[in-house]
Amino acid sequence: MYLYSVNARDEDHNIETSLEHLRKILESGYILTRETLGMSGWGFNGKSYISLADYDKRNEMAYEYYNSYYLYANNSVSIMIDPKKVDTKVPKLVEPVEFSLLSHIRFILAAWGILDGLYSDLPDEVQVKGRIKSDTFTGITIPTLMIAHNYDINKVKELYIRIKMLLEKLKYNLEVYDISSLEKLEEDNIEDIIKRSL
Repeated sequence: MYLYSVNARDEDHNIETSLEHLRKILESGYILTRETLGMSGWGFNGKSYISLADYDKRNEMAYEYYNSYYLYANNSVSIMIDPKKVDTKVPKLVEPVEFSLLSHIRFILAAWGILDGLYSDLPDEVQVKGRIKSDTFTGITIPTLMIAHNYDINKVKELYIRIKMLLEKLKYNLEVYDISSLEKLEEDNIEDIIKRSL
């Protein structure tokens, strides 16, 4: 499974922003590139590639907890994507930006659109050119433990309910899962899943 972090750059883990990003993706039926959305931003994926975390490689790290899964998917509402339904490219792995001037230069060139995709300092990252259609989506994950730690269990339940309502309203037959355990969430099992994760 691949994971697309809906609100990867939000260091405050703003739930409203995550829900707004998710709503826009579900309404349009696509995950789109920064170029298509007319957005600026930084990343080795440049403007015309979409970065995903390969869940099967979540234990591969450049150094402790430095990969797409731990930096982004584990801390964000994420969309689960069927790897058999998307054409991914495995970017060339480079040294982490923090440790290499050459990697830092590549990162800047990619952000400016001069060097477009196919480099990464995250060993579990894959990239998709263009867009990803909603028929590749297999579920939604939420970082229950992180939200419970930063807010409380009721905030996790509220997020779960609001995502389920959004999915129902937009006629998506997708389930919601805890990112850490990949257990299917239900309103009455969230507290138990969080307690088991502590």
